[in-house]
Amino acid sequence: MKDKRTECISQLEDSFQFVFRIFRKDINDLFANDIPLNEFGILNLLKDREALTASELASEMKVSSSHITGVTDRLIKKDLITRERSAADRRIVYVKITSYGREIAEKLAALRHNYFKEKFSSFSDEDIIKMTELLNKIGA
Repeated sequence: MKDKRTECISQLEDSFQFVFRIFRKDINDLFANDIPLNEFGILNLLKDREALTASELASEMKVSSSHITGVTDRLIKKDLITRERSAADRRIVYVKITSYGREIAEKLAALRHNYFKEKFSSFSDEDIIKMTELLNKIGA
């Protein structure tokens, strides 16, 4: 027989999985005319930075370097990013967002923001602040 805490954690795990699946599906649907969510993740990182290496992108996104290579290849074909060698060290290759990539990233970031604004419209400011504090404790 499970104790109360174990049962609560099991319910929390189920709730997280359910909510994240909904968020991922809804946002992928929202982005369907542009790019998939995993490609947006890279553009979103790059729009606020001048350039990152593939390993830096992989580290930031908590994915493998091989995953980043595949996604960046697709983004290059769509003219959303470029790869450029470092002038100081030719072994280093930077991934940079194009102006078109920045446009798409900003458009999709606004769509995503509005999606979450709508999803949490019934929450009070205090609820959102408390939820943010609780979620931040997980990563601490």
